[in-house]
Amino acid sequence: MKIFKDHAPDFSAGFSVALVALPLSIGIALASGAPPSAGLIAAIIGGIIGSWLGGSHVTINGPAAGLIVIVLDAITALGKGDALAGFKGMLAASVVAGGLQIAFGLLKLGRKGSAFPTSVVHGMMAAIGLTIIAKQLHVMIGHTPVAKKPLMLYAEIPTAIMDIKPMIFASGLIALTILFGLSKAKVDWVKKLPAPLLAIFAGSIFASFVGVGGNALLQIPTNFSEWLIFPDFSVMATLAGWKAAITLALVGSLETVLSAKAVDKIDPLKRDSNLDRDLMSKGVCNLASAAIGGLPMIAEIVRSSANVSYGARSWRANFIHGGILLALVLIFPKLLAFIPLASLAAILVMVGSRLGGPVHWFHAVQIGKDNAVGFFVTLLVTLSVDLLVGIFAGTVAQFAVEIFLGLRVKNLVHAEFHSHDEVKYFEMDVESSLGCSNFLPIKDVINDHLAQKQNVVIDISHCDYVDHSVMEELHDLQKNFVDFGLELKVVKSPKHVALGHDVTSAIKKAS
Repeated sequence: MKIFKDHAPDFSAGFSVALVALPLSIGIALASGAPPSAGLIAAIIGGIIGSWLGGSHVTINGPAAGLIVIVLDAITALGKGDALAGFKGMLAASVVAGGLQIAFGLLKLGRKGSAFPTSVVHGMMAAIGLTIIAKQLHVMIGHTPVAKKPLMLYAEIPTAIMDIKPMIFASGLIALTILFGLSKAKVDWVKKLPAPLLAIFAGSIFASFVGVGGNALLQIPTNFSEWLIFPDFSVMATLAGWKAAITLALVGSLETVLSAKAVDKIDPLKRDSNLDRDLMSKGVCNLASAAIGGLPMIAEIVRSSANVSYGARSWRANFIHGGILLALVLIFPKLLAFIPLASLAAILVMVGSRLGGPVHWFHAVQIGKDNAVGFFVTLLVTLSVDLLVGIFAGTVAQFAVEIFLGLRVKNLVHAEFHSHDEVKYFEMDVESSLGCSNFLPIKDVINDHLAQKQNVVIDISHCDYVDHSVMEELHDLQKNFVDFGLELKVVKSPKHVALGHDVTSAIKKAS
């Protein structure tokens, strides 16, 4: 009884998250062009296996909206018109991606994910969100679009409206209303309700009442042997196969690292994840998932945040979430066939709006014009070309702007600084501009002295430029020092105000 009492919050949180993850996992699979079972397989494996191997404490593993575009593009490119062949090819690429992630973890690259420009990451996620909305609006309306690219899908919406299926749209609109309504609720217990599950439940009841059926409902085998689909490794002899594998590995790893770091900030016990171990665990899970027909997975931020809000305290919540999902699909497989596709699409429209809504655009500009360049270049190139090209273009643009503002090429990786011990503190004097790519060595020194229980003073008065992400890192480090009864003091201010981003005021807020 004592064991159950000690772990009751994890059992409760895991159960609640499973109710959220069930419709999300199915919806993400469908939006990715994969069988709905693929999303459930990934969520179950990510929970049951990933919880044991992972290096994080309260994150939830599973298929993510952030990988939808990559998986769909891989299936399309590798299948050449044959959806099943494309899916098998994508599974092979996911197995290889899993192997690459294991290598990333062994090479200790997990913690170095913070050296990637945050503006590019946010631009990438915004582009993914807008792409999801473009595709899923057509599903909600009941229209089969001709266009494939996001911008053309938006252009086709007026045509889709003329072809609207009223009852299908109504089942999606009911779900969307519940999702947005619960998200705006003022009462705490209402906010903790599993909104996605309630949305598909209401949509299913309506669809059954008005007679929506056939291809407008979820098609999923009740014979579990049909869930098993195996990879076709012949695609790995092609450039398209390796492009898919590398993209899945890089983007999946980056999202996992950033999600784990974000969840660490809201962890009630203030623990830090072992990012390298977490990367290796995702690699193992992706190998296992793809080997039997499951989607690739990451440490998923939405479900992880919900996990914390439900009171989770340890990895057991992730394990329980995977176990509950397995039990639900084993006990109630026939109930899944009553879910309208429009209701699942509504859930993804909600997810897409959170990733790519106008608030992110305004925030990118508010941070500063330097940050906005990386954000909007990534966003626009991704929407018009593809994700990998968008990430590359955004990264080049971001570093070009930072070099223009004072970050020297020789200091892109290593910042210039010297340090010395004083009686009551350790002082660091930074002599070069600071960006996300060269701050990690300074962060390591600061953390070393935190471990030694020593106050630190960092002088950045000689910096011509300080990236916004560096200021966020300094802010987080300051809070860590306060938690240990110590102080990290940022003295003076940079001479440069970065294209609309007032670094001086940011330092004052952080101090």
